[in-house]
Order: sequence, then C-alpha cells, then structure tokens
Amino acid sequence: MEDMESNPFIVADAPASDRAAFFRRTYGLVAASFAAFALALYGFFVSGVAETFMRAIAGIGSWGILGVMVLFWLGTTAAQSLAFNRASRAAQYAGLGIYVLLQALIFIPLIYYTAIVTKGNPGEILIPACMATGALVIALTAVVFMTNLDFSFLKVAIVIGSICALGIVIVSLFAGWTLGTWFSIAMIILMATVILYQTNEIKNTMETDQHVAAAFVLFSSFVTLLFYVIRLFAGRRE
Repeated sequence: MEDMESNPFIVADAPASDRAAFFRRTYGLVAASFAAFALALYGFFVSGVAETFMRAIAGIGSWGILGVMVLFWLGTTAAQSLAFNRASRAAQYAGLGIYVLLQALIFIPLIYYTAIVTKGNPGEILIPACMATGALVIALTAVVFMTNLDFSFLKVAIVIGSICALGIVIVSLFAGWTLGTWFSIAMIILMATVILYQTNEIKNTMETDQHVAAAFVLFSSFVTLLFYVIRLFAGRRE
C-alpha cells in the first residue's frame, strides 16, 4: 500500500494488487460519501436548516435561483480543486466533504417535493429510486470492467448534452416552463453516459494514489443520477 502511494502507476497499468487496492479504496470512499450525504440530509431536516433553506429559495425568484446555481457551481469547482490537490491528502478529503454537503443542500427541495407528492411518505419514492440507481450504477460499472471497451469517444456527446441541459434549465427558470418526465429521462441517459465515460477515464488515466479524486468524480456522477431518478419517480406520482 505504501509503495502504491510513493510510486503510483496509471490504474490500468498497475500490478493487480495495487489496482485492486485502488478500487477498494475508491468505492469505499464513495460508499462513505453516500452515508455522510444521508446523515447530512437528515441533520438538515431535524435541525430546521432545510426549512430555512426552502423559505429562502421561495422568496428569491428566478434571478435568485440562478444565483444559487452559480454559487453551487463555484463551490463545486473549489471542492474539486481541493479533491485533486495531490500535495495534501487532508485537502483532498476536505474537498470531498464540502462537495457532499453541497449536494445535500441541493437535494433539500427535491426531498420536500417527494414528501408532497407522497402525502408525507417520501420513502415510497426514495427507497425504490435508490435501489434503481444502485442497480443502474452496478450495471454501468460492470460494462466498463467486463467489456474493456474504450468509452473515451463519449466525451463530445457529454459536453454537448451538458450545454443543452444547462441552457434548458436556465430558459425554464425565466419562461416558467415545467421540466417534466422527458427531461428527467434525458438527464438519466446523459448521466449514464457520464458514468461510462468517467469510470473508463479513472481506469485509464488516473494514478493509484488518486483514490480521493476518483471517489469525488464517481460520487458526483452517482448522486446526480440519483437526483434525476428520484425526480422521475416523483413526477409520475403527480
């Protein structure tokens, strides 16, 4: 393990033991991140932070929501910079932790929404949505590792799809559009594509000492996929 830290290899070229250790540490961190994410959400709701956040969102209008999106992007960029800081392991974990908290905040309106459409029983949506997301993540990860296909060609489609999605979200804020079922489905497809691409990139371009950065990338993709799966399930209950 110490040798893996001091003499890192590209993951795909590393000895089998180092490669296995890298993936154990990476996916272990992803699991820990989801546990922290769930605890943070629970803490926000029991402490009243969620209610305060929702009141703030309700009173800021379209420009305010756009501002929140910009702040989230800035926070994500700062957290990612820390997570990829190879000079400090503490900074890497701090970046991952900050991002987990940011995602928990962004999920607050969605959890409120699920509670409304289920008449106070959000577990009716959250539990099957989490199960479906987990199954999809496992299937996509297996495709990358079992087929050995090169998914780097997906980058162009991801960039174009992300730009289009951002444009649609911004226009909808000011036009008063409701982004319904088809938008959620499109985003699920986009995030599935992102997971294929990023898992492939982690395997083929990251080094064996970058497990925190890899966990950051995977958690980001998985939690965004979860967001849109929950949104899809909740939309079907309206």
